[in-house]
Amino acid sequence: MNDLLKEIKMLKGVLGTFVYTDTFGLVACDLPLSTNFTVPAMERVGAFVKRFYSNPLTVGLDVMSYEIRTEASLMLLKKIDDHATLITLCDPGVSMPLVNMTTSMLVAELKAGVDLINEKPDPATLQSQPEPAKATAPSPAAKPALRPKAKVVDVDKLMSEGPFAAIARKIEDSMARAIGPVGIIVVRDCVEKWVANGSPAKDRFGELMALLIKEIGDSRLEEEFRQEVGSLLR
Repeated sequence: MNDLLKEIKMLKGVLGTFVYTDTFGLVACDLPLSTNFTVPAMERVGAFVKRFYSNPLTVGLDVMSYEIRTEASLMLLKKIDDHATLITLCDPGVSMPLVNMTTSMLVAELKAGVDLINEKPDPATLQSQPEPAKATAPSPAAKPALRPKAKVVDVDKLMSEGPFAAIARKIEDSMARAIGPVGIIVVRDCVEKWVANGSPAKDRFGELMALLIKEIGDSRLEEEFRQEVGSLLR
């Protein structure tokens, strides 16, 4: 399967590519270190892809490929089958018709590779999967604290419509410059955590900034990010 990924990577403007499956996570990768992509970062993208393709609206539209674009990068998600996805990272000026054509031509061969992994998985070449957390029985004397029911926020709508949408785009661009294409996914995850703990109000922007900064992990890049988006989140 790696030979197929190398073929995609040979295209001008393609930074690298990897395959993610629901069962085994990251199963194949051809991505240079210069793209700032670590295994946890790729796993994060894979988790996003899984949520995206399991969304009822996405299933209803039978979406087979999806582009995520910022000023600094472009990410193409292409379904191999219902449980495996090819993720291709590109420069923003790449010839997307050429990338789409090439990846589409290789989907059948990638599917054969994924099927082989499903039939005969090799633990030595697969990323270890986290063990499920063990449930612990609550103390008989303890009573669960009642929490007010939080209002469900449509994150897609929040980030694409209304006054916060413009802020979200600028944050995505800045995060992508700081940590690479995965920044797009990081921002969405942070926004989801943010709205899960309260309403997306301006007086809570500081909480969102803290979540975003935590994901960068480099003091110089953190400071650059603060300077770019700090005024937006005050």
